[in-house]
Amino acid sequence: MELNNLLKEERLSGASLLVLANKQDIQGALKPAEIAKVLNLDAMDKTRHWKIVGCSAYTGEGLVEGFDWLVQDIASRIYVLD
Repeated sequence: MELNNLLKEERLSGASLLVLANKQDIQGALKPAEIAKVLNLDAMDKTRHWKIVGCSAYTGEGLVEGFDWLVQDIASRIYVLD
């Protein structure tokens, strides 16, 4: 509920949303698709760019992938004026 309230803030319109689903190295951790369902991200405004990346802070797996997506998503929407 709090995430949905934050994303409704006018100041955050157009902001990319990256969810790092930590502890994927532990058995029983929710998978990214399950987290998206719990957070009801599919019902979010279709103009919002979001991604959930499974990761492990312990092993480092998935962290680079997540930040690469974030950088590419932001870069794809930057307008450069000459």
